[in-house]
Amino acid sequence: MLRGQPDDQRANQSDVLASPAYNLWERVSHFAAEIQKSDFMAEMSGALDRPGGHGLMGALDCATLYGLARWQRPTVVVETGGYLGMSSAFILKALDDEGLTNAKLYSLEMSKECDHGALIPAELRQQFVPVKGRVEDLIKGDELPSKIDMFLHDSSHRYRHMLWEFRQFWARLRDRGLLVSHDVHYNAAFAEFVAKTHARDKDGVFDAQRTTHHDWGRWGYIGFVIKKSN
Repeated sequence: MLRGQPDDQRANQSDVLASPAYNLWERVSHFAAEIQKSDFMAEMSGALDRPGGHGLMGALDCATLYGLARWQRPTVVVETGGYLGMSSAFILKALDDEGLTNAKLYSLEMSKECDHGALIPAELRQQFVPVKGRVEDLIKGDELPSKIDMFLHDSSHRYRHMLWEFRQFWARLRDRGLLVSHDVHYNAAFAEFVAKTHARDKDGVFDAQRTTHHDWGRWGYIGFVIKKSN
């Protein structure tokens, strides 16, 4: 796991303990390991070998996503590129395992032909909200929540589109909200977005006051950043 942290000064112990992300790495690792050994993972992984499996999120990234969702405990989640529902299933499983019965996952899918969410087990569908349409159009309307706790990008991985989605949904995230992106290795969009949330003073030293994230990192092909509202 690649961890984001100040590189020019060492945070003192009281600052670290006060951080909202202090237990992130240990807890996400624990949850990811837990789901990787589960019957749920064994059942869902079987879809990777079926028709359409090449376009699904892989097992390691699904475990990471599950771990992040359990750590975050969101009540309002939005994902783009929902496709057959592999990522959706692991988010919904995390919500269920945390007992978040009122939480909702809004899953956006542009393709009218796609069997949106087909892989999601029946017992997890109650909190699944499928939304069909182009994200560019949906963002202008009122079908999506104005405030969210977690966002997952997994639609078009074109550089400009990724940056556009990051900016649009970052604005909707609450403080401590979690922005997650799949396939961050495709281009520099995620790295550049995170860099824009990282501030330095005139001497080039990390400026915690003006930095607009609590923490960030990458694990496998998943990148994530935790928003800090100044």
